Amino acid sequence: MKFGLKSVLAAVVLLVAGCETHVEVPSYARITFNHLPPITLDVATVTAKSLYQKPLIAPNVEHEFPVDIAKTVEGWVPGRLRAEGAAGTATLTVIDASVVETKLDKETGLTGLVTTDQGHRYDATLTATLSAEDLTSQRAAEATVTVKRSQTVPEDATFNEREKIWYEMTEKLMADFNTEMEKAIGEHMALFRR
Repeated sequence: MKFGLKSVLAAVVLLVAGCETHVEVPSYARITFNHLPPITLDVATVTAKSLYQKPLIAPNVEHEFPVDIAKTVEGWVPGRLRAEGAAGTATLTVIDASVVETKLDKETGLTGLVTTDQGHRYDATLTATLSAEDLTSQRAAEATVTVKRSQTVPEDATFNEREKIWYEMTEKLMADFNTEMEKAIGEHMALFRR
């Protein structure tokens, strides 16, 4: 019996296609703060911007996170801040929204064969400054907040498990930021509180 090259290739393609496993990639909701009471400021406008430039190379991995940290911070502004003044501007500026990956040492020998080690640690740093200025009444104020979170991931974590851990890490980082920025506004921006 003769089999042509095309027949053999077709059989290989069918065999490979039959072995292919479909992996569902979960989608993640935006992290918002609309459910919290607004912080009203005596300014006419409130804006947000990011000065942070992602390196897009190791050891930084924030560009791989399922939810962009810097954009989530920018989204905090319409969720929490309200402009209720006649003049002036408040601007939230993201200075740092980095996540650095560190490969962790693993057990060796027999112990290493029977244990699942933590494979990587992720260290997130978020720094943002809220500045307010009203030239008509010659007022200015500023509040800067830095929050950090670290999380380890098991060496055998799947892609989806790792993304879920990253998402939960971002939620916690943003909750910390929300708490600390609210406190900093109370302490440093009394001139603009309504």
